[in-house]
Parts: sequence; structure tokens; C-alpha cells
Amino acid sequence: MKLLRFINRFEEILASLGLAFMVILISMQVFFRYVLGSSLGWSEELSRYVLIWAVYIGCSFAAKEDRHLEVTFIRSLLGPRARRFVISLSYIVTLAFCGFCVIWGIEMLNFLERTGQRTQTLGVSIYWVYLSLPVGMALMGIRILHRLWLVGIKGQLPDTNLIDKTP
Repeated sequence: MKLLRFINRFEEILASLGLAFMVILISMQVFFRYVLGSSLGWSEELSRYVLIWAVYIGCSFAAKEDRHLEVTFIRSLLGPRARRFVISLSYIVTLAFCGFCVIWGIEMLNFLERTGQRTQTLGVSIYWVYLSLPVGMALMGIRILHRLWLVGIKGQLPDTNLIDKTP
């Protein structure tokens, strides 16, 4: 559980800093473009890459909160035992997808490292942008594995209430 607490803090800090940084970058771009009459070419590219990282970190956070988009109609018609099986199966499929994305992402990183591709405006290695895929999917895989353990082993079914769970 220490690992999950560390991941919680890591995701919260990284996502918060990323979103705040993105707001600052976009605000600067608007100010420079409409007030000063010139633009910062690098700010659009950087904010796009920060958004990519925020999305992949957000995927993991959504898995933690069990907030990924899903169709629950059929699942809600099932009894507890069948529901547990269907939920576990969906977690296994999601875990396989995460594993595939991590493996493919690492292969892509190896390719990018060999070719030395750089971003157009910033000139940094595109490797750092593509690193978001295996990192985000590995974090999400850890979250899904934890969810699978909760449902499959401990028998805790997720809340199927369709009303928003946020306070």
C-alpha cells in the first residue's frame, strides 16, 4: 500500500503542476499575441506536450477512482457473483491493454532514441513526449491490478450508483 500512496502523491503533484503550468503558458501566449502583437512559438508546443502528459497521468487517476467510461447496464442486471466475474474480466482486458501499451511504448522509445527525432519548435528529444505513454499506462496498470485484487480476491464490488460520486 506504500506504493499506492506514493503513486497517489506523484499523480496529484504532477497533474496539478502540469495543469497550472499549462494555464500559465496559454495565458502568456494570449497576452503576447493580443496585447503585445507577437507570439511565443514554443508555448503552444510545450502546452500541447504538457497536456499529453496530463492526459496519461489522468488515465491512471481515473482508474484509481474507478471513473473510466463504461457501460454498466448489463452489469447492473447481474447478480453479485456474475457481476464480480464480469468486472474482473473487464479489468483483465484493461490490464492486457495497459501491458500492450507499455510494451509498444517502450519499443517506440527505443526507435526514437535510435533516430534522435526532435520536436519542431523546442528542439528537445521527442522521446520525452512519448515517454508519457508507457509511464501513464504502467501507472494505470498498477491501479487496475489493485482494482482487480479488490474485486477478484476481496470481493469488493465497485459502486454502481449512476449518480456522480464526487462530493
